[in-house]
Amino acid sequence: MNIPRIADVLGLIDEDLLDTELPKRRRRGRTVRILLTAACVCLVVGTVTALAAGAGTTLLAKLRKGEDGGFESGYDMAAQLTPFPEEALTGDIREVPAILRRQLEEAAPWSDQLPNTCYRQFDTAAQALAYVGLEELRPIRWDVEETGTTLSVFGGARGEITDVSIMTYCRKGEVRLQAQAWLRTENDSTDNTFGVRTTEDVDYTEERFTAAGGFDCHVIRSTALESGFATYDGCIVRAGILYTLHAAYPPSEEAQADQLLHIWADQFEPETR
Repeated sequence: MNIPRIADVLGLIDEDLLDTELPKRRRRGRTVRILLTAACVCLVVGTVTALAAGAGTTLLAKLRKGEDGGFESGYDMAAQLTPFPEEALTGDIREVPAILRRQLEEAAPWSDQLPNTCYRQFDTAAQALAYVGLEELRPIRWDVEETGTTLSVFGGARGEITDVSIMTYCRKGEVRLQAQAWLRTENDSTDNTFGVRTTEDVDYTEERFTAAGGFDCHVIRSTALESGFATYDGCIVRAGILYTLHAAYPPSEEAQADQLLHIWADQFEPETR
């Protein structure tokens, strides 16, 4: 059984985005501290469940505070991802396996660091995409202010790359955004199911729309948080990669936030192969 360790990556976070508190986000047996605006969110993995026909993601369950035995609310979701050969990652990310192997060899058993995780900070999402070098990854071009991108590379027991997360922090007026791309490699044998947990008692609603490229955009909205902000998570699966957009916004900016969701979703052109 793998015991998750905690990696404190406060130095990787844009301080201007710290509206409330730094949350925990747990995924795939690994725990990392990473910012999600206006809410404390924990992302966990469960068992895989069959997806609805034609949908890239499927909502499995909505939870209210205390229903899962704790003091959180949230939801569980399954994503239809396609593993890539590690060799398809052709950028400078090829240096990461050696770094992971060294970290695994040098890791102290009492350390609170994650030896099988490597982080990189970039000024722009374009720089992070070039570092990964995967042809199928798609950049998002829109009129928002980018404040930085965090690349997280997760590895296995031998230093092989298992999955990659590219998180770009943006803002448009009072709307705070986090655009993420998550991809798996063939080295990852875990399931494609994840969940979101918050420390607040909120409810969630589900909706879908078809983006310009024909992709199903799955949207999960929360009721207002204690801060007064509302949030949504938009999800699109393209070429086996999960793209998500997390937004936090005051109710007065709901129209602006929804417009940004549609602009983001319409960026994904149809697959040509």
